[in-house]
Amino acid sequence: MPGSLITSLCRANIAILSQKLALTDVLLQRHGSKGAHAIFQSVCPIVGASIGQHFRHSMDHIEIAALVAAESSPPCPKEALKPIELHYDLRVRGGTLEKDMELSINRITSVIDVLHSLSNSCIEGTNEVSVAMVPVHAHFFLSSDQAFEEPLPSTVARELGFAAHHAIHHMAMVKIISLQSCGLHESDLPDHFGRAPSTIKYDGHSG
Repeated sequence: MPGSLITSLCRANIAILSQKLALTDVLLQRHGSKGAHAIFQSVCPIVGASIGQHFRHSMDHIEIAALVAAESSPPCPKEALKPIELHYDLRVRGGTLEKDMELSINRITSVIDVLHSLSNSCIEGTNEVSVAMVPVHAHFFLSSDQAFEEPLPSTVARELGFAAHHAIHHMAMVKIISLQSCGLHESDLPDHFGRAPSTIKYDGHSG
């Protein structure tokens, strides 16, 4: 049912965002405020990027999908052919959100609040079918020589799913950075940090 689908999608994204907050807590506990903030923006030589960069990039996608979902309403017949225009590739790179851990934490917390509110509205039945089926045009550059983005037909539910799926891969890179460059051990990280649900299920069945 679409209502429960949106709730599941919100839960999936919240779980990923909670992993991000858990990592910042560990960094603060292990290295103190000054050390944690320095590590957050330090580029790992193995990955070629920082925790902050991976947080910012994946947050760009989760945040825009969450805000579009939260602001969506059921399209009336006249509006049914007017998808919401969503631009993932128009984002700010190298800004303070990649370097200021406190700002990043505040951003993550804010998006978690948006997702909780959206999930609660679906549970209460006020947004059951509408949000999942709201049409979207997700715009992307499909090659570097394109002058304009390509609009891909989608729905709000599909974009919330994409945001979570996309973020997992960035969290896998963050895990490498954490273990190789931040002085952390796997036991310091939350269970299943940076691992896709399908991988967890596969390991459970094969074990």
